[in-house]
Amino acid sequence: MKAVHDTIDGPFAIEEDIALYGTITGGATLRSGRRFILHGTITGDLKLERGGRAILHGTVVGRIYNDGGRVELFGIADAVANSSGDAVTIIDPAAHVLGRR
Repeated sequence: MKAVHDTIDGPFAIEEDIALYGTITGGATLRSGRRFILHGTITGDLKLERGGRAILHGTVVGRIYNDGGRVELFGIADAVANSSGDAVTIIDPAAHVLGRR
């Protein structure tokens, strides 16, 4: 897994396994079969394709759209939407889903 300590301009397609300790300005899409660990911030939405896996310790300013992946939320997100029966979303009791939208 690649560690990224940088700011990435979005929209950004996550096409390799990465751990982000920086920021994605705008939204991001996690491609199928990829793993993503967030310790930083995404300033837009995060979309997961079927088979993607995200472990989120940081902040997603927008919504998380889970189209059949697996999301584990330990940090902060505006909202979470599962749009597939295959979607698995786990929200830790200490996580914050703000629901402003």
